[in-house]
Amino acid sequence: MRSQSKRDLILESIIEAYLLDNTPIGSNELNSNLCIPASTIRVYLKRLSDEGLITQIHISSGRIPAVKTMQTYWQNELNISEELQIKNTDFLRTLSEEFEIYCLAYEGRELILKEICNLNDRFIVLDFGVNELALKYQKESYGFLKSLVGLNIFDIENIAIKVHFYELVKKISTLKKSLTCYRTNEKKAYQIYQNDEFVKLLDCEIHRYFSENLQFEPLFKEGFMGLKIDTNFLGKQANLIVAGSVYTNYKKILKQIKEVA
Repeated sequence: MRSQSKRDLILESIIEAYLLDNTPIGSNELNSNLCIPASTIRVYLKRLSDEGLITQIHISSGRIPAVKTMQTYWQNELNISEELQIKNTDFLRTLSEEFEIYCLAYEGRELILKEICNLNDRFIVLDFGVNELALKYQKESYGFLKSLVGLNIFDIENIAIKVHFYELVKKISTLKKSLTCYRTNEKKAYQIYQNDEFVKLLDCEIHRYFSENLQFEPLFKEGFMGLKIDTNFLGKQANLIVAGSVYTNYKKILKQIKEVA
């Protein structure tokens, strides 16, 4: 079992207490929870405040973790490598309302480029199985696209953006508009940005902004975050985007989803 210093123990207790009921926590509460003298706790609270790890909303109130503290906490605590099973959209909607999060599910992980066809040197057809894309034939493009066979549509899009293959990017963008399979609590998506930038959260175009499965700024405004999770959504391979405040209890959300599955 990992041993903790008093400083780390107090900081973790503040974080977990705040996630539990979103109310500032004071030295007396920490004293009850940790059995550390209140005078000692106050010394550490001062140190943590000086380090910018906790903050005090009002002079007479307790402390809350700072945004950067919550970012570090989620980077260390969240395990989003395991595929989630989503079998009930009503439950997901209930979670979205209860925890004030935005949820988006979109397909595409099963769209693997299976074959490249040359139609009389006029068109190049990209065969994704149930979907196809057609591009104007160019010899250089044909050779390049053959090297992408076996990749999924999101990986191909990322490569196309990097090499400035804009015709392919546009075609993929059009196809992706049909891949959104679930979305709830759009109001929260707007609250995250408070301007027209919120539209990038509304469909699977958001995928291109997720270089990692956990994102803070600059994709999200300060104090907000998003998760991209591999999901079996109603029997189909999909991605689930969950976005909201850094002070939302994402461990509890993921736990409840797993329990229902």
